[in-house]
Amino acid sequence: MDDRHIAQRAVRNAKRETPFDRLTRRDLLRAGVGAIGAATLSVPSIARAEAREIPFSLDFRIYGGNSPFFFGEESGINKDLGFSMKLDGAPGSGEAVGRVASGSHAFAFADATTLVEFTARNPNEAPKMILGIFDRFPACVLSFGKRPIDTLKDLEGARIGIGAASAATKVLPALLERSSIDPKKVNWTTVDVKLRDSLLLRGAIDGVIGFDYTSIFNLIDAGAKMEDLHFLYFSDYGFSFPSNALIASRAMVEKEPELCKRVALATARAWKASVKNPAATIAAVVKREPLLQTKVEVARLEWVLNKHVLTENVRAHGMGHIEPARMASGMSIIKEGFGLAVAPELGQYYDGRFLPDASELKLV
Repeated sequence: MDDRHIAQRAVRNAKRETPFDRLTRRDLLRAGVGAIGAATLSVPSIARAEAREIPFSLDFRIYGGNSPFFFGEESGINKDLGFSMKLDGAPGSGEAVGRVASGSHAFAFADATTLVEFTARNPNEAPKMILGIFDRFPACVLSFGKRPIDTLKDLEGARIGIGAASAATKVLPALLERSSIDPKKVNWTTVDVKLRDSLLLRGAIDGVIGFDYTSIFNLIDAGAKMEDLHFLYFSDYGFSFPSNALIASRAMVEKEPELCKRVALATARAWKASVKNPAATIAAVVKREPLLQTKVEVARLEWVLNKHVLTENVRAHGMGHIEPARMASGMSIIKEGFGLAVAPELGQYYDGRFLPDASELKLV
């Protein structure tokens, strides 16, 4: 299914009447348990009285892109596994990784490329990726039809808005050089992420670099038409590294492996339940952030699930499936883009001991 069809379906679904305001806790529990099976309530040796609060950092602001973690809290998935999450928004994955490394947060949802860079520069303090969630890297150059950017060559002479510290901004120049295109021929413009979309709408820049789902539905809500948007994905030009993942601090990995297993299991179950019932998932995050626009966030979540989570690889092998050869290929591009002297080995930033059973990782 191509980008336009996915987007159109997401927008159509978002426009349907949904029972958000009528959902009760019983409804949420039913949605969660019905989606993930009775196993949620039959985990041995986990008593509700033992539940502890775990500080957890999100990758970005609180919205549809990270809403399954709120569903895990609201539905009782986390509680039935003996813990609760104190979910904190963040300005980006760099902050999320730093929080976990510093010990202020035990776990986080963060971009794997950002984790790799941190690991290369701070090998002794770096967190570990324990469950991959986004199997496809969502970074792209987003542009409008009046100045479409459909190939890497189209970037020459274009005004491209970039974030000062984003991983995507550092990967793209490496892709350009591999295609024999001089990155200096692109007019890079550092912009505040809060102003990025409005600058693109006004024509002040020709394109922006970022994760697709952070901009698409905001632009549509501001009056843009999906058919006028163009996407140039890094993954279509050789960068097949996965993206957002569940990461854990060194202390958690080394001292509390059983807790790591439970958090990974809860995460898999929450995302699986979100695939089954996006409406209930968004109801949970809107409860936390009432100013969110429900229809926009449902469309955003469906886009994330259909495009970046439910890939062919995940459908075949389950969430979190890691192929060392694929990781090594992506790592060579990360090494170039981030200017790393030495690229970390897989075992330095990933620990697969905490993966749930294969049945839990089958999302559909």
